[in-house]
Amino acid sequence: MSRLIVKATKRSSVGKNENNRLRAKGFVPINVIYEGKSIPGSVDETEINKVINSGIRSATLLDMEMEGEGKVAVFVKEIQRFPATNKVRHIDFYRVTPGKKITAKVGVRTTGVAKGSKAGGQFEHLIHELKIKSIPEDLKDLIIVDVTELGVGDAIKVSQLDVPKSWEIITNGDPIVTSVNVTKAILAAERSEKIAVDPKSKAGAKAAAKAPAAAKAGAAPAAAAKAPAAKKK
Repeated sequence: MSRLIVKATKRSSVGKNENNRLRAKGFVPINVIYEGKSIPGSVDETEINKVINSGIRSATLLDMEMEGEGKVAVFVKEIQRFPATNKVRHIDFYRVTPGKKITAKVGVRTTGVAKGSKAGGQFEHLIHELKIKSIPEDLKDLIIVDVTELGVGDAIKVSQLDVPKSWEIITNGDPIVTSVNVTKAILAAERSEKIAVDPKSKAGAKAAAKAPAAAKAGAAPAAAAKAPAAKKK
């Protein structure tokens, strides 16, 4: 899949006044951070808004074309906005180095309908984002989890996710990503079923004891109805 392209221009002047002049001309001030250094630049406001509104995430790699730098891989480190208008005020990009691990946040999305949900279980999606370390070549911004075969009482943990081997997922322990929990309705149905098939249980014994009595009580009226009437003398 090809990356989105961001065209940037270097700027020699910095400061509040220069940034305001850029914005007045329809540009957004940026910084490209690389190996502890920061290169100031600017991008077209309309074009960068298209990139942002395309659904990029913090782990989405972009190709930046900047004069004197050629085409380099970057991701958005921070977007600052004006509180009153929500317009983009400033963007920090982070330039990546091939083979060198970077820390990023990736989204977690589920697909399909869990079979446990169809059976009455309660579906839960607990983790929507994960912090990871990865080399740029293996970086992807979204993990898709297929939950179709997830039954009642089943769960998918972080360690079970299908991710590149180079990834280091930063979590405490091995938390559950998604699960299908047993509901009160399912528990009640299971109890009723056990009672019905287990004559040793108290409720089952009572039910079994009542059954013959109920049968006799029903048989007596039936027998009386079948008996011939006495002849009058």
